[in-house]
Amino acid sequence: PGTSLADAYAALGLEEPVDDKALKRAYRKLMSENHPDKLIAQGVPEDMIKLATERSQEIQAAYDMVRKSRGLR
Repeated sequence: PGTSLADAYAALGLEEPVDDKALKRAYRKLMSENHPDKLIAQGVPEDMIKLATERSQEIQAAYDMVRKSRGLR
């Protein structure tokens, strides 16, 4: 994501305000859809695995940024 909190929410497909439960639900759904190990098991081509890896890192960074801004661990 970009450097702003709004970019982090956008990377998670969310708009402010959103409660912690919805935030976690969106994060888990996106990680499930984009996790490289899961896609490897499905036989997805290598170039798609690389994109999924980058996307999962983006999702993780966005989630961490939002949680940190909320004072969550």
